[in-house]
Amino acid sequence: MFKSNDILCKQTALKRERKIPVLVGITILFVVHVSGFYWCYKNGDLIRPLMMLPPKEIPPFWHAIFIILVNDTMVRQTAMVVKCLLLMYYKNSRGRSYRRQGQMLTIVEYFLLLYRALLPTPVWYRFFLNKEYGSLFSSLTTGLYLTFKLTSVVEKVQSFLTALRALSHKDFHYGSYATSEQVVAAGDLCAICQEKMHVPILLRCKHIFCEDCVSEW
Repeated sequence: MFKSNDILCKQTALKRERKIPVLVGITILFVVHVSGFYWCYKNGDLIRPLMMLPPKEIPPFWHAIFIILVNDTMVRQTAMVVKCLLLMYYKNSRGRSYRRQGQMLTIVEYFLLLYRALLPTPVWYRFFLNKEYGSLFSSLTTGLYLTFKLTSVVEKVQSFLTALRALSHKDFHYGSYATSEQVVAAGDLCAICQEKMHVPILLRCKHIFCEDCVSEW
């Protein structure tokens, strides 16, 4: 998984030179792995926490750890499948499309962080409600856990909503399209890619770059 994540980062940076077979291979690998794993454990306690439902029975401590770690790993691999699909879809992106790709990847990442933060909640909720420790103790530990979990989730919810709002903004906020006179005055050479400017953008600082270059940087 970690090796595939490193490959995914490199493929993102390659933009139009991305290797589709590599992305397809990672996608197939994780789809088969995740679906096969849950098929083998379809009668266990792994599925319910994915839907934010507590296990039917109170899990022992190490079984609760197993459920949380396995689901967290499978969710991360599923997110990588989504990222691979986005990278294949935006392979030939330029300008606005490249910016939209970044926004979509950001939304996937923030949603992943939010979902992973919530994922252990139903398992520990069921575990802490174990009446064998006493009703008062169970109620106190459950209340404390949910309180701490809520405080950690609030920040992730705000980040996710911020990413959603950014996706709805269609205009660039760092500059405007440069006129032909402004491009000629600037020398018609992008300082980032060192080539002739393609769809030049005039920044607020009056510097001009290619739309692709300034979108990436």
